[in-house]
Amino acid sequence: MAFERSCFFLFFFFLAVGLASSSPAYISYDVLKVHMLGGRDLLETFLVKDNCPIDFEKEDFSPLTGQCKGPIYNPLICCNGFKQIACRYPKEINDLDNGCATGLFYIINKHFPLDLFDNICKEGKDGLDCATTTGPAVNKPRGTAAPKSRGRN
Repeated sequence: MAFERSCFFLFFFFLAVGLASSSPAYISYDVLKVHMLGGRDLLETFLVKDNCPIDFEKEDFSPLTGQCKGPIYNPLICCNGFKQIACRYPKEINDLDNGCATGLFYIINKHFPLDLFDNICKEGKDGLDCATTTGPAVNKPRGTAAPKSRGRN
């Protein structure tokens, strides 16, 4: 009980710090509502738009998969891990027309239950604040992701 209470207060501390900062980088809640089915490669061809400049298949998801463990998912740990991945590319992921959010969740849904991050990650009115993310992955310089190859093997 004490652990849950301290996690609750820690969450609200980071929320307050995030609201006080003036960081323009957010991950929109609309992104968290993107639903993909994990599984067959044939589905990927038809469901993931091909105009995302990021190849999420080549991204390092260990900040998320190494920290966020079930069956009871800790919102502080899991949402921070999610933000370590998503906050590398907030502009691209927030653009729902380019397929980046869909591509991101195609990979995430291979490892986690559908709607997990939509259900447990709630912060401010603008979405998930990237300024409140802790961990080395957020400081990764932009442009270090492998460019998406247009040819299919």
